[in-house]
Amino acid sequence: NEIVTKIIDYFEEHYSEKISLDIISENMYVSPFYISKIFKTVTGDTPIRHLINIRLDRARELLGEDNGMSIGEVASSVGYDDAYHFSKLFKKRFGVSPSRVKEIS
Repeated sequence: NEIVTKIIDYFEEHYSEKISLDIISENMYVSPFYISKIFKTVTGDTPIRHLINIRLDRARELLGEDNGMSIGEVASSVGYDDAYHFSKLFKKRFGVSPSRVKEIS
């Protein structure tokens, strides 16, 4: 579906920014409800869950690099203002804390 492809492309390019269904729906000229429904039908996932996964995957890449970034800086660079919230999401997704990933890299 063309709308879903556009949304995924938008997520890939803007994952570090504030993104909401309302913002996406304004840009696509369709309702947030329609976006959620069509996205879930096509991908099997919600748009926000997909965005979270993009952010966490990118964070894992950053944590694996020797770039001198703190956990807070990594969180901020992938779109999270709250490093604690980011850490909870990261551990839930990968089963290990961001600081542990950083340690073993």
